[in-house]
Amino acid sequence: MNEKLSKILTYIGIVILSLLLLLYLFSNNIILLILAGIISIFISTRKIKHFGLILFAVSLIIRLIFIMIANFEQVYDFKTLLEASKMFAKGDYSFNTWYHFHTWGYQTAFVIYQGVLLKLFNSIFILKLLNVIYSSLIVVIVYKLGLKISKNEKSSRIVSMLYMIFPFYLFLNSVLLNSHLATLLSYIGIFFLLKEEPKYKDYLFGGILIALGNLIRPEGIIIVLTVIIYKLITLKKENIKKIIISLLIFLSSYFILCNGASFLVKVSNINPSGLQNKDPLWKFLLGFNYESCGYYVEDDARFQVSKEIEMNEIKRRALEDPIRTGKLMVCKVDRFWLSSGLEDEMGSFNDKSFNILGINIKFSRIKDMAIILNKGINIIILTLMLLGLFINRKNIKNEVLFLLIMILITFGIYLFIEIQPRYLYFVHVSVFALATLGINYIQELKLKKK
Repeated sequence: MNEKLSKILTYIGIVILSLLLLLYLFSNNIILLILAGIISIFISTRKIKHFGLILFAVSLIIRLIFIMIANFEQVYDFKTLLEASKMFAKGDYSFNTWYHFHTWGYQTAFVIYQGVLLKLFNSIFILKLLNVIYSSLIVVIVYKLGLKISKNEKSSRIVSMLYMIFPFYLFLNSVLLNSHLATLLSYIGIFFLLKEEPKYKDYLFGGILIALGNLIRPEGIIIVLTVIIYKLITLKKENIKKIIISLLIFLSSYFILCNGASFLVKVSNINPSGLQNKDPLWKFLLGFNYESCGYYVEDDARFQVSKEIEMNEIKRRALEDPIRTGKLMVCKVDRFWLSSGLEDEMGSFNDKSFNILGINIKFSRIKDMAIILNKGINIIILTLMLLGLFINRKNIKNEVLFLLIMILITFGIYLFIEIQPRYLYFVHVSVFALATLGINYIQELKLKKK
């Protein structure tokens, strides 16, 4: 009797505690993270032919549905770029007199790209549709890059599926962001550079593609520095000549295309500033703003009177109080690498609503759920990447070394300049791909136990 009663009480306890756990998971939206993990792991174990193609199709459908229900107006810089693109489509280049384009001429290339499409199709939806296609192809890039690094189908599937549903990058499809196309072009270029035995033509194509990506969004310098450092680290006496020629081809194709495009923009009177950055100190001024944790604040524009005033303020902020500068760096690492990004980037949409089958759902309600999922996936991916790098620290493959250098350069640069969560878009592809190493190790542990 006592034995039966103890069993009954045990089962009752299990049921009650399970219900409490489920209630906690649902109330805190953690159940979404668990479901995402379970589904990703389950699909990774299935025999699926042409997984990359299916991954692209599913990503495309998810993103298409999202942009159709989240059809919000463009805000901030995205609105400025769209207005300038509309003017370009009509043959009106007077946007080049705006302070934004006069000072940061490099934004003009993206305006030309959007303007040409608007002239051809006269549809903002086409711009969003192409961004959806680009971002869906980036999901496939994560899968292919993970496969190249880990040589493990399961690991590559898991990280690519988590990237596919990563809320922040899914939400960014609702804005006309230049990172979609720029990131896609840059990583296709990187694939040329990461071939097992790249030929001279691979460095040529790689340089061209990375330059095109840089024209759309100026992040190419990160890859250029990565290539140079990577080549110096892997340099051997027997291949010095080949490496020098390869670097010359890569750098020449990159800089000739970038400078050539700037020259054409200038001589065609689209923008007398070309694709130049006339205020490179601005990013550092914002980056050393302790009160904003390195984020953009409009008030800092008062220092843009002259380069001397900007430089003096940067020196004051950076050197006056070393302890405060150290705290700023810690804050920037937390806000840039560890936070969800949705709080900052999507704040302007809080008063918006989704219309799903006639039902209005407030954006703020969905955002709360998305933030939990976003943070959870981010921490898991970072942990897996660090675990994989630690386990493989004595045997780092060339592809891993290349991506690691790129991540470290990005980390270093953003300690000093302005941060915005969306600036992680480019390098996060590498972070997700490297996470496959951690999954590989976990799989090996499971096999050893068997």
